[in-house]
Amino acid sequence: MKKSLFYRSSVVLFISALVLSCSNEDPEIASELQATTKASKESGKVNVFKGPQVQYGLGKARSWISIDADGKPVEIGLVLTQEIFDNLEILPSDDITIELPLHHKAKEVTPFEHIAIKWAGDGHGPVFFVPHFDLYFYMISNEERLAIPEYSPETDALFNNYPPEGYLPENYGTPPGQGAVYPGIGKHWLPMPLGNYLPFTSVMVLGSYNGEFIFMEPMMTAAMLMSSPNFSTSFAQPEYFQESNYYPTVYNIYEDSKTGDIIVSLSDFVMR
Repeated sequence: MKKSLFYRSSVVLFISALVLSCSNEDPEIASELQATTKASKESGKVNVFKGPQVQYGLGKARSWISIDADGKPVEIGLVLTQEIFDNLEILPSDDITIELPLHHKAKEVTPFEHIAIKWAGDGHGPVFFVPHFDLYFYMISNEERLAIPEYSPETDALFNNYPPEGYLPENYGTPPGQGAVYPGIGKHWLPMPLGNYLPFTSVMVLGSYNGEFIFMEPMMTAAMLMSSPNFSTSFAQPEYFQESNYYPTVYNIYEDSKTGDIIVSLSDFVMR
């Protein structure tokens, strides 16, 4: 497995978001989400389950999942309301990550436990020096994520204990030592070579900690999200998986045609 890229490491502080409303326990069939989501249009009737709404800047964010009549996940993602983009300067700074809890149905049919969102208003290395969003789909609980420590000689073995060969895609790499390490997040892996996705608009980043593959992270520029996007692409898959479950193979970035809200999602699930 390749292990060479340059990625700025920094100290990151985290807080949980203020949850403004409770999860909807009942499926919201034929909701505005169902009418616009990419995967749902092709899969027929689905149930949409939404997580709690969270204040984010001037707008709101929330998670959701669509599940078909056979109980298979169709699409999982988050909605960013249009108002968020009216004033990006007031978003929580680069050292703050906000949790978006998942509806319990999402946890039952996917490996994901929660979503976290981070605004990088100043960008960061190795090549992402433009304002962008980091959107983490975590396969560990929020409590486990927040317990990930800062890098030190004593914690080096936790961050640089990589998943076994084959549990991350072959073309992904990470630098040794402190490189690509963030407390409360994990260690980042990028598809190689870097030039394949430059100039940067979006990329799928992956993450590990203490020998496990722990997150999928679609990362995209603010400019892309504000350009009425309509984007879908597959991303590299590992050979092996830590648990049997449905795993996504495509990520999507698009605008809700009715509301102007922005949706980022994972879709095209395969049982592993």
